[in-house]
Amino acid sequence: MTLLWHVAVVVHVAGLSLGSWLSKLKAKVCAFSVCDDPDYFYDYVQGLLDGLQAGVNSRDIVNIQNAKGLGYAMNTAEELKFVKEVADATGVILDPVYSGKAAYGMMKNMAESPTKWEGRKILFIHTGGLLGLFDKAEQLAPLVGNWHQMDIHESIPRKDGVGKMF
Repeated sequence: MTLLWHVAVVVHVAGLSLGSWLSKLKAKVCAFSVCDDPDYFYDYVQGLLDGLQAGVNSRDIVNIQNAKGLGYAMNTAEELKFVKEVADATGVILDPVYSGKAAYGMMKNMAESPTKWEGRKILFIHTGGLLGLFDKAEQLAPLVGNWHQMDIHESIPRKDGVGKMF
């Protein structure tokens, strides 16, 4: 099995990769970086592994690929269309900043290198990130039709008093 993970929180990638390496599973985690370049994440994961005295090289237990696209929190029309299509087809909502970019990168890589993925069992770990949708409301609106960002007023009562959520 090949495990997939997106590099939103690099500590998760390090922990998942090390856990797999230490277990009987021995699956190499395939991560898709959505902000910095893969070398940055290899070095960061290596620092965490060295701090744990794991005795393993990050490049031996994780394959990190670039899925940054235009840059952190910047999306192409294709990426946004992909997020919408996944939601339509599965009911799973991917945010366009982290999980959406990682899933898009994974699917693009599968299409470009099908033999690399052939016969593998794939697990994509979606950790959330829905707050990334708020900044994309205007860009997503033409794709989803009658949809808009909810306006939350400061006057909405909260358990601990009055205030905004975000």
